[in-house]
Amino acid sequence: MSKYLIHTIPERRWYVDKYLVPSMIAQGIAENNVTIYEDRRKRGNLKSFLISCGRLPVDGGTWHLQDDVLICSDFKERTEKYDSGLVCGFSSYIFDGELQPGEVHPDKMWYSFPCIRIPNNIAHECVDWIQTHIIANPNYREWWENGTNDDWMFKEFMKYVYSSIIVLNLSPNLVQHIDWLIGGSSICGRDSKSVISQYWNEDYLVKEFEHELNEQCSRWKVNRSSYIKAMQRR
Repeated sequence: MSKYLIHTIPERRWYVDKYLVPSMIAQGIAENNVTIYEDRRKRGNLKSFLISCGRLPVDGGTWHLQDDVLICSDFKERTEKYDSGLVCGFSSYIFDGELQPGEVHPDKMWYSFPCIRIPNNIAHECVDWIQTHIIANPNYREWWENGTNDDWMFKEFMKYVYSSIIVLNLSPNLVQHIDWLIGGSSICGRDSKSVISQYWNEDYLVKEFEHELNEQCSRWKVNRSSYIKAMQRR
């Protein structure tokens, strides 16, 4: 069975618990195959990624999900079908430009951290490589000091260490980026809608989720911003 790791922060835990995990279970994914790593100490994306990867078993592989995505209608079916090797399940035009779907080498892989399958042994190697070649190198200080750029560092690792490996850029994408519906980007200065999927064909799922959010707001007699803030305090 496929294994899943959701990377989250306290401000998004409400969405993970109330919507994301239940949507996975509704498709038949066993709850004990879903692990949640919450960055309670505010270490940032990079350190949280390194810590959570370091805790993975060496064998097998894991589907990594960020906490601001909506899964496709056949998410379970396709994550199980493509549950081998390195698989990129998300692509945005702003970061991936004209990089195409299909089998590619790491220099053409998508920045796919909203949804990506990584073999666990590669994840462990990546942790060591980043600590040795990026964090320990003063020339890269600006790249890791703010706690972001984990996706860039992973791709750099793949390009240098596994340059000839085959990566699958999977289309249609497995998830849609919806942080603009649940409070906006957690990264300062980023326009949330600029990083939506460029290979997504189930917009009705986004509309259904938005309708559900609006229904909740109506029941609470508050606007969406107030509802989200209330959920974050729980």
